[in-house]
Amino acid sequence: MSERVSLVMVPVDGSAQADAATRHAALLAYLLDATLQLVHVLPLHPAEFSDLPGNRQAEADHDRRAWEASASRAFTHAREHLASLPFSAQLRIEAQRLSDESFVPHPERVIVDHARRHDKALLVMGARHLSEVGKWVKGSVSNAVVHRAKGPVTVIHPGASILDTATIGCILLPVDGSPHSDVAARLAGDLARSGAIRVELLFCQPPGEMPLLDSGESEASRVFRHTQRVLGDVPAGVTETLLRAERYANAIVAQARSCPDNPVIIMGRRGMSSLQASLLGSVSHKVIEQAPCPVTVVV
Repeated sequence: MSERVSLVMVPVDGSAQADAATRHAALLAYLLDATLQLVHVLPLHPAEFSDLPGNRQAEADHDRRAWEASASRAFTHAREHLASLPFSAQLRIEAQRLSDESFVPHPERVIVDHARRHDKALLVMGARHLSEVGKWVKGSVSNAVVHRAKGPVTVIHPGASILDTATIGCILLPVDGSPHSDVAARLAGDLARSGAIRVELLFCQPPGEMPLLDSGESEASRVFRHTQRVLGDVPAGVTETLLRAERYANAIVAQARSCPDNPVIIMGRRGMSSLQASLLGSVSHKVIEQAPCPVTVVV
């Protein structure tokens, strides 16, 4: 069992994105011996609620009953979807309806608040494939959750090849020696030990020779040595890869694309605000957008 994750949460709504996230969440829950929690949140439909009198009880309203039926269908669909997985019999599954008296105008806030009330929770979200302009104008729930959450968040695209095999062959772990990187390394160590998965450490630096530290050691060697200590014992093995590139996110994504055995990426986030990331960009945000595999961001 993982030391850091005992509950894997995944929002479900019957969409292709939710189906992809549910399959991967189930895999993580199975490998980490954690409970899988399916959650459903009422989406925002302003036109439906604009005529609700202020003294009307939402619980007795027709829209509430319709949502309850929608949640039941989403949970049933998710359970049927999970039944085809080879390890489905070993899963501990529970369902949780998330609601609000005001009909939840911001589902990501409810998801994050729910996760914050649980220790050792990991959120798994399906990506929406919105463009940068689309995210800025319409917003992306998965993007908002990554920036608001206090625990690990995994974002996955429906086309990720790992979904066809229900296995993880390698954990790619970008490292820089920072506290955020260390937190990601601890989670990666838990998953690696639980699932007998090898870990590949990735250190990025610009092309060309870099000056040595006063100790005579390179920065890459120092970070690798430090991370190996934080990572702990990994029976399946640990490799170290130095990536020389100007654009670190592109280099990490390229490494994932070249990995033949169903990788996942686990990385720290530097704590940038959502506004900063939207205006300036961040390595983790760009990796999420481009990676062909699931990406877990840890803060």
